[in-house]
Amino acid sequence: MSNVLIVEDSREIAEGLQQYLSDQGHAVMLATKAAHALALVTSNPPDLVVLDLGLPDRDGNEVLGELRRRGLEVPVLILSARGSERDKLEGFRLGADDYVTKPFSIREVLARVSVLLRRSAGGAPEGAAANGAPRQPISDGELRERYGLTARQIMVARLLGEGLRTIDIAERLGVTYHTARNHADQVLRKLDVRSRAAIGAILFRG
Repeated sequence: MSNVLIVEDSREIAEGLQQYLSDQGHAVMLATKAAHALALVTSNPPDLVVLDLGLPDRDGNEVLGELRRRGLEVPVLILSARGSERDKLEGFRLGADDYVTKPFSIREVLARVSVLLRRSAGGAPEGAAANGAPRQPISDGELRERYGLTARQIMVARLLGEGLRTIDIAERLGVTYHTARNHADQVLRKLDVRSRAAIGAILFRG
């Protein structure tokens, strides 16, 4: 059983998600404000966070940034009415693992929650070396200065490093398959690698 934190100011949406996730065997905590969410994270760290951006007391992106600054590396699924490419890129830049726009299909959300929980629970954590030693992720600044990657290409590189397919990247970023493939090809050329599998070795060094 996983512990899921839903941060959502709409009581109807929050309680609906709570019911569906509880039916799947998860323990669910609810927070309608950022302050409450951060307090819950401190007292009872979750295995996954479902985060709305339009919170009444603080922007959800600020909450996401605070979670990452505190060292909370659990998956974060943004669930927001903000659907622009800029909003999605900002969410991923701050450390979101997935992004779903409202209105949404409950089946889609449940499927993405399941994928994120499986990914975080299975095998060695991303960024860990084969011998268990920690590996340090290369910074955005170094990717930009050393390899000449743009902000968009840095995002694509990190998604490729996670093992996402082109169609998944297109969906994450809200772009066409063709656009996502072009970005992926540009990343491969700039990193001077022939396969996507080799990108992970560049993104993490240990």
